[in-house]
Order: sequence, then C-alpha cells, then structure tokens
Amino acid sequence: MGSVFQRLKLRIMKLNYRDIMKTDQNPNEKTPIVPLGDPGPSYVFPGRDMPQRERQAKQFQCFICTGIFAAVLIAAIIAICYSFYGPSADNFNPPTTDNLPIVNIDGNATIPEIFFTFFPIVDEPIANWSIPEPTNDELTEAINAGKKALGDKEMIEEIITAPALNTPSFRHQRAVSTTSLARIAGKRGYVEDYATRFLALRHKFKKTHIGHNIGVGPSVNLIKNNKIECAKNPKYRSYEGICNNKKHPYWATAYTPFRRALNPDYCDGVSAPRCAKDGSILPSARDVSVTIHRPSYFTDKHFTVMLAVWGQFLDHDITATASSQGLEGTPIECCKTDQPLHPECFPVALADGDPYYNEFNMTCLNFIRSMPAPTNRLGPRQQYNQASGFIDGSVVYGSTEEKVRSLRSFRDGKLDMYLTPDNRTLMPVSRDPNDGCNEEVENSKGRYCFDSGDARANENLHLTSLHLLFARHHNFLAEGLKVVNPHWDDERLFQESRKILGAQMQHITYNEFLSVIVGKEASEKLGILSSPDGVAEDTYDEKLNPSLANEFAAAAFRFAHTLLPGLMKLAKEHENTEESIELHNILFNPYSLYHPKGFDNALRSAMNTSLEKSDPYFTKELTEKLFVHDAAPVLCGLDLVSLNIQRGRDHGLKAYPEWRKHCHLTPVDTWEEMEKIVDPISFKRIHEIYKAPQDVDIYTGGLAEYPVKGGIIGPTLTCIVSDQFMRLKRGDSFWYERTAGAQKFTPNQLKQIFDTSLSSVLCRNSDKVEYSQQYVMKRISETNPLIKCSDLDSFNFLPWKEGRMGRVSVDDEEMSIKIIKH
Repeated sequence: MGSVFQRLKLRIMKLNYRDIMKTDQNPNEKTPIVPLGDPGPSYVFPGRDMPQRERQAKQFQCFICTGIFAAVLIAAIIAICYSFYGPSADNFNPPTTDNLPIVNIDGNATIPEIFFTFFPIVDEPIANWSIPEPTNDELTEAINAGKKALGDKEMIEEIITAPALNTPSFRHQRAVSTTSLARIAGKRGYVEDYATRFLALRHKFKKTHIGHNIGVGPSVNLIKNNKIECAKNPKYRSYEGICNNKKHPYWATAYTPFRRALNPDYCDGVSAPRCAKDGSILPSARDVSVTIHRPSYFTDKHFTVMLAVWGQFLDHDITATASSQGLEGTPIECCKTDQPLHPECFPVALADGDPYYNEFNMTCLNFIRSMPAPTNRLGPRQQYNQASGFIDGSVVYGSTEEKVRSLRSFRDGKLDMYLTPDNRTLMPVSRDPNDGCNEEVENSKGRYCFDSGDARANENLHLTSLHLLFARHHNFLAEGLKVVNPHWDDERLFQESRKILGAQMQHITYNEFLSVIVGKEASEKLGILSSPDGVAEDTYDEKLNPSLANEFAAAAFRFAHTLLPGLMKLAKEHENTEESIELHNILFNPYSLYHPKGFDNALRSAMNTSLEKSDPYFTKELTEKLFVHDAAPVLCGLDLVSLNIQRGRDHGLKAYPEWRKHCHLTPVDTWEEMEKIVDPISFKRIHEIYKAPQDVDIYTGGLAEYPVKGGIIGPTLTCIVSDQFMRLKRGDSFWYERTAGAQKFTPNQLKQIFDTSLSSVLCRNSDKVEYSQQYVMKRISETNPLIKCSDLDSFNFLPWKEGRMGRVSVDDEEMSIKIIKH
C-alpha cells in the first residue's frame, strides 16, 4: 500500500495543477500602419511660369501657416483642458496598441473623465494552442490518462480521513459549499485538466514569460451537450440564467466557468498555482497576511455593518465558486502527515515562530483548490460558478429548478416557512447534522439551522437575517399581488413576486450599495444609477458578456472583509447599549433567531455597528479566529486573509501590476513606481516580503491603494468592480429599467421599484422594528435621521392589478394596498 501512495504522490508532483479557457473568442491582431518605403528627396526647378507660381506658392504657404497656427491653438486648448481632466504629463505614456492612454489617479483624488471612457473594458484575447495539435490517438491517450488520474484521486479519497466535525477547516469547506451537480461536472474538468498537463509534459511545453499559458486546445467532448432552444420573448427569467442572451445562451449561466478579463498566469502555464516572476515559490500567504495585513482599528463613522452584510448577500446571489471535495462531498484534510496528500491540496505554509499558530504547533493551514471547470476543450484551468451570474434573487430561491421547488409551498405563490410557537415565520429548517452548522445541543432544544436558496445562508447571523428578511419579503409580495389579482394561480403569483424581488435587489444594489463603494459621482458617470424620472434609455447590449469575472469573485469583491469590525453591537430597541459580541461568535450561529426578539436585534446590530475603514488591515477575529468552535480539538481558527490570497494564486490571477495595466492606470512595474501609488506603510512591508513588483498579489496591492474620492476602494479595485457591475446592468436582458420586451415593468410599477429602499424592506418584514434610518448602510446623522417605519413602508400593489383581457390597469397612484404583518 505504501508503494501505491508513493507512486500517486510522484504522479501528483510531476503533473501539477490547472486553469481556464473560453471557447467563443479568437485573438485579435492589430497591424500598425507603416510607410511603404522611402520615396526619396524631391527637387523643384524654375520654369517659364515662375512669377505666377511664386504667387501661388506664397498663397499656399499662407494657407499652410494659417493651418499650422490653428492646429497649434487647438492643441494648446486641448493641453490646458487635459491638465485639468486628464493624466499629468509626467505620468502619461504613449498610447497602447488599442490607442488608449493611461490614467493617473492620486490618493483620494477625483477620477478623471477619461477613465470612464474605457468601460466596459475589453477582455484580453485568449491565447491560441501553443504546442503541436494532437493526433486522434494522442488525444485518446491523454483523455485515458486523465481518467486514470481521476481514478487514482478517488482511490486516495477512499482512505484519507476528513477534518473533524465542526473544526475550522470543516466549517470553512462547508461555507464554500459545492453541490452534487458541480461535483459531477468537476470530474470532467479534472480529466480535461490532467489531459492538458499530459500533453504539455509530452511536448515539453515551457512557460516563457509572465502570463504565458498553453492556450485553448482541441475539443474533447466527454459528454453530449443538449441543444438549447430559447423562448422568443419570455416574461420571466430562467432559474439558471439560461437564454438571458439568446445569441449566447450560456453567458452568466449557473454551472459555467467564470469569465477571464486577463488570461491566467499559472506557474507551469497550464494549472499550477501562480509562482514568482523568477519561477520560485511566492512568499507564504500567511507571511503576507502577518507582514502587511496586520490588525488595526480605524472605525469608519459614516457607514454601518449593513453595507458589508448586503455585499455578502449580493455576492452569494451572483457567485458560488465550486471547491474540490472528497467522495460524496466530504471535506478534505491537507495538513496531516500520516496520510497521502490529496492532489487538490494547496495548503498555506506556516513559518517557524508564527506569532499565533506557533503556539498550537501547526505547520500549515488547510486549503483546497477550487474545482476545475469542464470546458469541453483542452487548455489552461478554469473555475466554476455554481450561481446564476445575474442579480436575480437566486440567493433567495436557488439557481436550479430542483432547489426552487424544494423551497416553494405551492400555495398562493409563497415560499415555505417554519412557523414558531409564538406565530413568527422563519426559514425552513435544515436537519443535516454534517452541514457545519447544526449542533446536537441546539438540536435537542428543537432549534436547527436553516435552508435557503444558497447553502451559505447560515455562515453568520447577519447574513442569515437578510435571508430571512427576503424570504418574508417574497411572501409579502405574493400576498399583496393576490389581493389585487385574486384570480392569479400559484405559479403566476410566485413568478411575479420573484420578478419584483429581483428588481428591488438590483435597485438597492446600484443606488445604495455601489454609490458608496465606488462613489456616487463615479456611478453617475458610468451610467449605472437608476433614473427615477423614467427618461432613461434602454441600455441593454446583447454583445456585452455579463458573466462574472474570475478576478471579481476571487479577489476584488473580497475587499469587504477589511470592513468588518471585531466586535458587533448587541443593539436593542430603545436601549443605548455598549454591549458587544465577538465576530467569530456569530459565525454558524443562527439560533438566536428562534428568540422572540432575536431577529430584530440582529437587524439592529447590523444597522448600528460602525464599519472599519477600508484599508489593508484586518481584525484578528478574521486572521486568527475564523470559524473557531469551542468544541474543536484545537481552539484556533483560520486566517481569512491568507485564504483570500491563496485563492487568487490558486485561480492563476495575474499579479497586481498587470491589473493596473488592464485598467489603463499608471504602471507599477518598478518599486519606484509602486511607491507613488500605495500607502507608505504598506509599500515598505510589500517591498520587504516580495522579491519583485510583478510578484505582488492583486488582493494585497489593490487594498494598499488609497480610496478614490467619494468611494471606499482604490482605483484598481474600483476598475474591476465597476466593470463587472456595468456588465451586470447592460448585459442583462431582464434588467428592471428596460423599456422593451415582455419582461418590462410599466411606468407605474417602476415607480414602486424606484421607491424601494433596504430600510423599507426591513421595516416591512421585521418583527417589531419601529424606527430606522432611511439608508441603513449609512450611520444615523442629520442627513440620515431615524424615521418611523410607517413612513418608509409605502409599497403600492395597484399598478399590478389586471383589468379585463389580462392587461394591467392604471389606477390612482395615491391609493395603496396594505398587507397585515404576520
């Protein structure tokens, strides 16, 4: 048996890791226009018509001089304007091949107008296959080798032990849940990835420069794809997101690979996690965390924890990266030396003398690579998004019909709910003892964790509260629609409620959340704010791919982790208490929602706890105590920052300087250039731990930048986040503001959507919250005072009332339908 382990370990070491590919794009080449040759000197000889020619020549010279003077004048005007609105001369480089300049954005500076002209930013063309095209026999041999490797992997999974129940590693792997459907697809992805590495090894493929990869190869149809026929003019979205774009029906669809804005940078050019510029191992993600992302406690008094909670709720609506798992979905252990190493292990190394983990005699942090996504082609490794990539409420309902049906009551369009003894509604319970949340002690009291559209719903109390809030909100919408349309059946009521809820999520995201993250001014210039006056043009662009970008999911949108404070206020109505609870104690701990006041207190906690500043620093609650459990054998948690950095390397995300270039920002290819961009303390620490600027991780570099004026993140993260949300609006054929198609809302219906705020949803669906600030992501202030909930709750169902012939009637907008709270 030992020799088998050794052979498997050798095979794993010889043929490492994986990546992405896109199948519907080809490289674009741009050939510069050059002179066709030197025409040689020209000579002029005098002739008989010399005087007349002299007059003509003088007139011509006068004309030329006038033209030159005008050109100089125009150039001067442009230069003056550019000095105000464009990049400074000493930071301006010659145009790139796509003729776009770079932009200099100083710390806390207004973003120049020219920056917004780049959006949406064009993705880098995918590389062509760079080794000889395999013969049919070679391809069959490579696929068979992949199938053999899959069998070897599963043999290891049969004998290795999983992390103990409710240990930090166990809970973390449950928090990044992978569905059975994804696990099946992952087997195909594993075979494709191994087959690519097999051929790369045979043909002695070598990575020649940063970002060089093997490229997209031949098709390997391991399964037969079903042909999709899209409905011509559907009124409701599909659950998976399929056919949102009829020409590209799989764009942003659940269970498809993430989009790549930049090609991956794998160490071997195929799938091994990113390494240093010189080919050596990058500094341990934990060392980067300890050195650069130290604890610091700078409170941001302008915003509340609800901003971060909404960000996580939204993130789970559009991203769900599939993680590699063992047999039947069991977690994988990577840090035990007495068993073979799973080929998908990529543990975080811990240095001798680690300031925290050394006390527990630990040598590594458990880390499992994201599952390789099947692409039906050979090529670099890609990762899998299990969620619908559109903002559609799938976090509430699920991204498959099977999941949606499991949550429906099939009565009056409502979701199924659990009724408490005191007549309150909670989400359906989950009785799975191995879900990483349920505990025997709580279960013995009749209290369980919850089921929802997303498996991560129980990850923290505030997140669970938003899940409950929107599950109740769906049922509120269904009740109201039934009052004005008693003839509608269950299916119609469910789909209309789901449609409204998704639109309200879009509205809250773009008008309350993004206006804080990237700034209101930037949001306006990008054209992503709504137009309540109803005069906005239809911005849908069928050529724009809205699929979630890998760098957005694996790095940029994880910035919100730096916002979380170590202590959460235990806010209670009419009480000004300073009592708090440590952050790690609300993870996988939703049981307080069973208490009559538990739901309201959880909402008030998120509404009244201040955020930490957006910066490179993190609370120890996240860097030492993540997912710690009192009953665990070792009483220490994971380091979320290390896991985030490791995830970016796992996905082959290019280094920080490459993303600056992609966003047309001033370069940071040298230490001297980087010193001008990031904060001085971070720069000193970055310079200390990384060998070269081209080694710096995008997560670390992006967080080290000063926030742009009006926003809370720096230029590079602003670029990545803004580009993604522009795509999610313009690339969504079901966007709530659209003016064409069967899915569109009427003007009167849109008014109700525009009047929606997160505070109004909260007031309507809480138990007894009586007051709220209008914008709950912002702290209470003179411009954002407490308001009676009765003044915030004004949703009118009459615009949805159908008249004769099934048409929606136009009713008096001053009237409203009120549904009694339950």
